[in-house]
Amino acid sequence: MNTAIEKLDELLAKVRAQLIEKKGLKEDPKQTEPAEELPQHPDTDYLIKVFNHLKDLGYINTQYEFSEQFLNKNKYYYGMILSEHRHPSIDALHYLIKSISELSEAETNHQRLDALYEEGHSLITKRLLKNY
Repeated sequence: MNTAIEKLDELLAKVRAQLIEKKGLKEDPKQTEPAEELPQHPDTDYLIKVFNHLKDLGYINTQYEFSEQFLNKNKYYYGMILSEHRHPSIDALHYLIKSISELSEAETNHQRLDALYEEGHSLITKRLLKNY
């Protein structure tokens, strides 16, 4: 199973590299997620920040885990959002900030999680008001 995942990761890396080249963007060699270089929506930028922070904290290791455990979506959801430059659903953002809130209560050093919660709450509010 790991070889299938590794092959998929390689394919995703090639597609990202092609997108970066096609759009004339420079790839940062220190960057672990080339999709961060591509133009994103503020709520997608937020997802990237949260993904990286949760990964740094050791709560997740893969995009699949993030999609299922923190967005309450299928394992391909986060990758699809990044590759198709789409907005995450309000439902996914809501589930994410709810999960962040629960983690914040369990963490001793929770200032960053609190800030991410507030940012997510603000994004949802703006999206709802924009659609109103």
